[in-house]
Amino acid sequence: MSLGQGNLLYNRYRVVEILGRGGMGAVYRATDESLGVDVAVKENLFTTDDYARQFRMEAVILAGIRHPNLPRVTDHFVIDDMGQYLVMDYIEGDDLRQLMEKEGPISEDEAIRIGSAACDALAYLHSRKPPILHRDIKLGNIKISTGGQVYLVDFGLAKMGWEHEETMTGARAMTPGYSPPEQYGSARTDARSDIYSLGATLYAALTGVIPEDSLMRAVDGVTLTPLRDHRPEVSERLAIVIEKALETAAGNRYQSADAFKNALIGSPDAAIPVRPETVINNNTPESEQARKKQKSRPNPKPNPKPKRSLASAFWRLLMFFLLVLVIASGVAYFNPAGQKLFQDVFFPKVGATASPVSAVAPVITSTKTSLPNPTNTVTKTSLPSPSATITETRLPDPSATVVAADLPTAVEQVTQPAESTSVGPISQNTAQGQIAFASIVDNIAQIFMINADGSDLRQLTHEDKGACSFDWSPDGKQIVYTSPCSEKTIQYTNSSLYVLNIESGESSPLPYTPGSDFEPAWSPNGEEIAFTSTRDGNMQIYVFNLNKLDLKRLTQPDNKSQAHYPTWSPDSSQIVYTVMRTGLLRIWSMAADGSDQHQLLRTGGSFSDYLPAWSPDGSTLLFSQTNDKFSAPSALESYNFKTEQIVALPIPLPVVDASFSPDSQWITYETSDAVNQDIYICQLPKGSPQRLTTSNQVDFDPAWRPGK
Repeated sequence: MSLGQGNLLYNRYRVVEILGRGGMGAVYRATDESLGVDVAVKENLFTTDDYARQFRMEAVILAGIRHPNLPRVTDHFVIDDMGQYLVMDYIEGDDLRQLMEKEGPISEDEAIRIGSAACDALAYLHSRKPPILHRDIKLGNIKISTGGQVYLVDFGLAKMGWEHEETMTGARAMTPGYSPPEQYGSARTDARSDIYSLGATLYAALTGVIPEDSLMRAVDGVTLTPLRDHRPEVSERLAIVIEKALETAAGNRYQSADAFKNALIGSPDAAIPVRPETVINNNTPESEQARKKQKSRPNPKPNPKPKRSLASAFWRLLMFFLLVLVIASGVAYFNPAGQKLFQDVFFPKVGATASPVSAVAPVITSTKTSLPNPTNTVTKTSLPSPSATITETRLPDPSATVVAADLPTAVEQVTQPAESTSVGPISQNTAQGQIAFASIVDNIAQIFMINADGSDLRQLTHEDKGACSFDWSPDGKQIVYTSPCSEKTIQYTNSSLYVLNIESGESSPLPYTPGSDFEPAWSPNGEEIAFTSTRDGNMQIYVFNLNKLDLKRLTQPDNKSQAHYPTWSPDSSQIVYTVMRTGLLRIWSMAADGSDQHQLLRTGGSFSDYLPAWSPDGSTLLFSQTNDKFSAPSALESYNFKTEQIVALPIPLPVVDASFSPDSQWITYETSDAVNQDIYICQLPKGSPQRLTTSNQVDFDPAWRPGK
């Protein structure tokens, strides 16, 4: 339970305010009544053995270090039946993420100053015996005091580099975009891993854009966008320095924090930087020529990439598969939760041939009317006239600036739900109505429907390429869904939206414009469908009007913003959605026409909020919340529009993708245990979770049928 203002901890620390809160605990500002000074108190409520062990390690590591760019730990204690607490210096000021939200990307001089100070801190840590690795450097973990002093903070992933030591479960995590490829899975990390993360942080601080994920660059052909493509006014010299720190191969980065600092400040001792594309194998005769040319050319242009031979391509392909196997086996061995994280982000679990629940059930046979997409016509009985022409209207760019990057997949860590039961009858106070959900069958997803008491399972879709990511029409007679769909993900490729009539089984596409459309949300008034699309290059929110047959883009498409998960207010006047700002997912709101875009919820701290769900009675917004690394189980948070209070619902973790019943008294959601990912229901506010599906398939995206 989170502490309130005025609570006294350990007969010494008086809570002044909460600085941040999430499913694992909170960070408080408190007054040390023995010394009369302010301190920061970090709380850990998620006390599994691995997390508790990692928390104790953090205290041991920090208590022994003294450096002007690092906070001091002054106390560590455990309160039975409450949690573990770490007390450290309270640093007045903003972290780099907060500073950017106020003032925008930092200047080149400031980047050099902040980067140099962080390098000093890293050089000190890496020189300890044994070395200490930070392993979680990012915007939120660099703090600038009111006096301008730079601090490297939050050692939640700190690790002592004992030789031959394996990384413990609590420490094995990563932040997409900031972590080097060796930090995924069980690969060994060293000081050069911190150099990569600091390089990624400086890249993001200068551009407002998180660099492309390292693992995707290492194994999937994704290239790093040159820093100056985002911000041309940054000098070529500094851009090359930072891009060298972001090399996917550790041997091509700076080999020490001191070397990185020398390059940042342009020290005469620093090697003249070259772009990653110009690096030549040092064992070849050409390398000497390249070095000679480099000395006479301070700002070289990239050389053409060498042609790859067939043998080279073979070995690259072989190394790709070996890397995947190493990562998968390492994550699975060291951390079941990490295994779930890896599967959800890169290789979502696929099912066998069994049906989603262990029962034989009748199915509705669906027929799909195939129409040529380029004509932009609709031929569905319940949709507008087939001859109607779609017009696409682009709204002016919103004034709100959104800093964003590729969104990470929502992660549900393995935690056994409490008080679960088998398929229905579910309880004496049985929920009413029907629930649709997606399930992986024969390696693709299909949509099923089941009564809320666990009876009468039916398969709704029979798409050859799969169907998922759907929503109900307000009358409960149709669903709009995404296809193709072979797995659970946050972004679909070459996908379109289709409308299925539940009674007839007839399906037809919504008018299509090139781009991948997914995550549809049908407005409660039945007139519009909001959805996420990448038709303008990245994830943005669009609205299709079913009466006027026009398409409007509501959010701004550029390299600095991405938005998804649209959800309507009950009166259809507003849309809430998820945006990533400086590495964290936040809940935003806008009017139905795209105006008045603003951040709705400010939960503070290093937590990500996502998957909003608005109650039919309009009183409550539910959303899932996890830590910034997406390595902690997601908690379900509830925001009350009247009181403007946020509270965590007492439902066993993880809780993801909640959907309200029509009477707002129940929710359905997905969760995971050590074996299955299934659908559960729970009565609000403090009911016991009750299991709805029991198969060994991946069941996800539940949605309660309206009006039933």
